[in-house]
Amino acid sequence: MAREYERLRLTFPEFCGCETCRDDVMVFALNRVRPHYVTQRRGAVIARVRMERDQEVADISVALVEGFRRVHESPRPDHGDRPA
Repeated sequence: MAREYERLRLTFPEFCGCETCRDDVMVFALNRVRPHYVTQRRGAVIARVRMERDQEVADISVALVEGFRRVHESPRPDHGDRPA
């Protein structure tokens, strides 16, 4: 998910990309794709192989793009109020 976020982030130059906005997009997308839970190294390898399937990547990309759009259009109310 993080790798695909970074790849797609480059296609949205107007997107803030701060840690809060990044986390909001990631959470939005994670809540919309099928989970892949792994607890061991072997499971991580199997999950990585699955993630290389075109449909898996497409599902993640669609969820991330929608997340970029929604977070950009409706940022958190306190966005930008962080101390300098």
